[in-house]
Amino acid sequence: MAMITSTPMESRASTGRSSRRSGASPSGVSPTRLTRLQEKEDLRHLNDRLANYIERVRQLENDKSSMQLLLEEKEEVAVREVGNVRRLYETELADARKTLDATANERARLQIELTQLQEDHRKLTA
Repeated sequence: MAMITSTPMESRASTGRSSRRSGASPSGVSPTRLTRLQEKEDLRHLNDRLANYIERVRQLENDKSSMQLLLEEKEEVAVREVGNVRRLYETELADARKTLDATANERARLQIELTQLQEDHRKLTA
């Protein structure tokens, strides 16, 4: 998509200068007619630029829509994965708590048994 960098005013100015230097138009066409032709060409150029701009905007809107869909899909995947990891973490944490409770109960039972055995030993040695 090549863009012309000259403005319509620059084109008109250069056209006006060349016809003024020669005194009369080389083809015998009146200056008013030349101005009209130049304006018509300028409008064609501007219309082409507008059409290119509109096409580019449409392309960008389509790209944006595609990217938004892709982003939504990625977010859904991320939410699902986080949910899966959270459930796995909560399951492992619950298992660890059960193991800790069982170990604490076993320790308390063994502590009581030790105290009883120490008491029995003290009675037997006394």
